[in-house]
This record gives sequence, structure tokens and C-alpha cells, in this order.
Amino acid sequence: MDNISFTSRINFVDHKTFDKFRKGACIDFRLQRTLEGFDANMNKDKGFVNDKLCMVKSDEFYTDGVRTCTSGGLIDSKSGIAVGFHYYDNLANLNSVEEFIKKIFSMVPNPDKALILGSKRLKFSNYSLPIFQKIQDAISSKVPNISIFKEHIFPFSETHIHYSLKDDAWTINSMYRHLIDIRDFDVLSEDVLKNCFKQVNIGEDDKLNFIM
Repeated sequence: MDNISFTSRINFVDHKTFDKFRKGACIDFRLQRTLEGFDANMNKDKGFVNDKLCMVKSDEFYTDGVRTCTSGGLIDSKSGIAVGFHYYDNLANLNSVEEFIKKIFSMVPNPDKALILGSKRLKFSNYSLPIFQKIQDAISSKVPNISIFKEHIFPFSETHIHYSLKDDAWTINSMYRHLIDIRDFDVLSEDVLKNCFKQVNIGEDDKLNFIM
């Protein structure tokens, strides 16, 4: 606890740097999707398959490939509790989002900080924005300091996130691709960040950095 600054740092880095941060507990949305199948009706009665697959309580966690999903974490600085999540967007999870929210708040009852990121407006992602909004509303109503990165603007874009409770720091790599260019670009400035997400709100106690 002596190492926690009580002021979250949100560091955007390039994809090569982020490779060093794939450590700690991994939250793997691909496993969720595999178990659920691609037909949402296959799992309509069960909701999210297994809370161990979409959320983790750990001092350090990361997740890859946040596109249409909703991801982030809740932090209780005083008690030293951190919970990360990566919630896959489908009809079953839309119908079970209240259950998911209840579960995550049972793991960290009194969070004072949070970060939420993800979602995308695509023709085949009908549940992406509604799920994000429900989770955002629930977290915003209970957490005093929240940073939000909502709705990837570029169709070809994804974000990877890592959190360390020891450093109280988020490390994020967000990549995007222009429609007429096959190259991937990293978000490494505030101007680019605002052009890559429809809504960017930084909590008043958080600090935003861009590390080249």
C-alpha cells in the first residue's frame, strides 16, 4: 500500500512497449466467445458463461483485443482491491448485464476509481453500445472517479489494457487503421485519442500520459 499514489496514471504506449505488459492475470474474451458459440440463442438462458472468464480480482491484470466489447476495472485504493473485466457483447450478455454488474460490485463493494473502455458502432455489433452504456451508468452512479474511453471510431481498431495495483497505473495500447491504408497506427497523442474515441472523459484524479 505504501507504493500506491492514490492518483491513477493512464499511460498510452505503442504496441511494442505494451508487449512487456502482458503479465499478471489474463482476462481472455476469446475463451468466452468459444464457450458461448457464435449464436447468441445458444446461451440465452445462461447469460455470461462464467464470471471467472470475464472478470478477475488481482493486483495485476491485462486483456487484449477490446473492440466491440466493454472492458476496464474498478479499484478500491483504501483496501487495495482491483477487479478487471472484459465483457463480450452478444444478446445473452445484454440480457445478463445486471447480473454481471451485481457480481463485480460484490467483488469490490466500495471502489473509488474506475476505468471503462470499448464498444464500437458496426452493422453486426448491435449489442455493443447498449451493453457499454448500461455498465457505464452503473459504475458512474457508484464510483466518484471514473475515466471513460467510449466507442472506437475507426472500424479497424482495437485496444489492449493493463493495470497494476502496486503502481496504481493503467497502461493502454490503442491501435487503428484508416480505411485506405493497411498500416496500423498507435494512439500516442491527445489529439489522436480524441479522433479515435467518440467520448473521452478523464477522471479529475487521473493523469493522462503518452509514452513514445
